[in-house]
Amino acid sequence: MLDIKGGLTSNTEKTIERLFAAGKKPEDIQNIRKEFNNRDRSIRESQVGKTQKDKDVGTGEKRRTVVAVRIAINFAKKICRVATAFEVGKPVTLIPSETNKLSQLIKLLWKTNRIDSILVRFVFQKKSETQAALQFYIADVKPDGLFMKIISFVGAKLGISSQNKETKIALLENKNGVMAPYFDETGDMKAFSWKYASKSDDDKDLENVMVWDDLTVYKLDNSTGKLTMSEGYPKLHGFDRIPIVYDDQDEPEWFDALDPVDRYETIISKLGGSNDRTAYPLMKLYGELGSFPEADDNGKILQFPIKVDEDSGKEIHGDAEFMTNPNGPDSIKLELETLEKAIYGITSTPDLSFDNVKGLGAVSGIALKLMFLDAMIKASMNEGDNRTVVERIINIMMSGITKTTNTSLVVESKNLYYDIVFNSILPDDLKELVETMSSAKEAGLVATKTAVERLGLNEDTEEEMKLIAAETVIKNPDPITA
Repeated sequence: MLDIKGGLTSNTEKTIERLFAAGKKPEDIQNIRKEFNNRDRSIRESQVGKTQKDKDVGTGEKRRTVVAVRIAINFAKKICRVATAFEVGKPVTLIPSETNKLSQLIKLLWKTNRIDSILVRFVFQKKSETQAALQFYIADVKPDGLFMKIISFVGAKLGISSQNKETKIALLENKNGVMAPYFDETGDMKAFSWKYASKSDDDKDLENVMVWDDLTVYKLDNSTGKLTMSEGYPKLHGFDRIPIVYDDQDEPEWFDALDPVDRYETIISKLGGSNDRTAYPLMKLYGELGSFPEADDNGKILQFPIKVDEDSGKEIHGDAEFMTNPNGPDSIKLELETLEKAIYGITSTPDLSFDNVKGLGAVSGIALKLMFLDAMIKASMNEGDNRTVVERIINIMMSGITKTTNTSLVVESKNLYYDIVFNSILPDDLKELVETMSSAKEAGLVATKTAVERLGLNEDTEEEMKLIAAETVIKNPDPITA
């Protein structure tokens, strides 16, 4: 096993090389990003950047280059966006094993760090670029920051009057640097590295490398001409584990649809080039033309001179007619429609375009879910990875609280764990759900609390139960004291 601490101080370059050799190849990530974000279509031989060639036409002074039509349609972005929405588009529900000060503080941190929103960006980046990472760190509490404002409001309830440190979270993006996890032979992450560029005080380019292990963070830079430990490092990062949540997948989300997407874009591009040549009116002229109308003339007249054949006495004159393409585009339309269905079908992506949903009308909850069953199956298949990510987020937050920011809460962490519920973005038929829950409650199949949680009209189930109990007392007062 690599000696990280010793290696970074005594054999720096070789140690960093080994750490980053364990990660994905940066050029592979950048190629994926160029295709996804920059619509670069010159990466594969089947893409329009390679198949659609520019042509040189004419000779001499009339020689020119005709630029080929290359149309990029970003199916990839839609595939990733829809898949992410079905998995984490609606905020997850965290259900603690017990309600105590620590669980309430975690709920507060979840809100102040906007983790629901960050989780969406995290999953979207993993699907589009094959890897994503969240970095946790301990920061000074800002007097006018959101955390302090909320603490001052609910601090008495949490038993916290004030605190100087808080746990923060940041999404590490591939466009800003290179990430590399380092695993042991059992698959446990023993270190995480992040390489990025910055500017020095005198505006010189700097290369920076940060490495985290279970207790320590190391930072190196090349301000001296080679990578050496930065001032103030190494130092404790404030957690009892690596404060990084990393997740990846082998290929981008649209990988299975590469061939249909490339073919679709090629056909559209060829069709565009063909339309440039033949779709607009072309006029054929027969014989000698006497005059041709200007573009802004109101009454347009083509004038052909009339001649008489001396032998037959027959009039001879020119003529004009428009050229039209007699071949209908039916085969092209069929192939495009087939390819589009294949792209959405292979990637389990529902086509939610306006034309496809405008005629749905009132659809029951069950019917709606059956319509999107393919996408829901895909989301369920990925739920295990997403659940692991959320559990790691909670565990790192709990570690930062009990080890650094609120050490007095360590006792409350002993028995605290969370159930995680992933919620569907599909709209519920509220009327149908209320009727179902009411019938189940009357039949004694569910408790009132279960029905309230299932309806989800109030995020705080305990508060809603207290309100229901209070209303029950008002409606049915004690007959003895009334």
